[in-house]
Amino acid sequence: MNVEEITTTVKNSIARITSIDPSDISDNASYKDDLGLDSLTILEIAVDAEYQFQVKLSDEDLGEIQTVDDTVRMVRQYLSVAVVA
Repeated sequence: MNVEEITTTVKNSIARITSIDPSDISDNASYKDDLGLDSLTILEIAVDAEYQFQVKLSDEDLGEIQTVDDTVRMVRQYLSVAVVA
């Protein structure tokens, strides 16, 4: 899965959870500052990403997710580990 596909899936997930139009979500959007989301909604997005991509993020990594790019980077990292394993 390439970066564009991951980004599109993450943005669609955000849109489904928050009702924000995916075209209004920039790749580097901050969940709190740009999208106005609270920590519970951010966690819901991260958990949905785990489900969508069949990965399990560590609690430490979950705490580091603050932007759309962070989510995409984490998913890519975990997918590459899964491919190697």
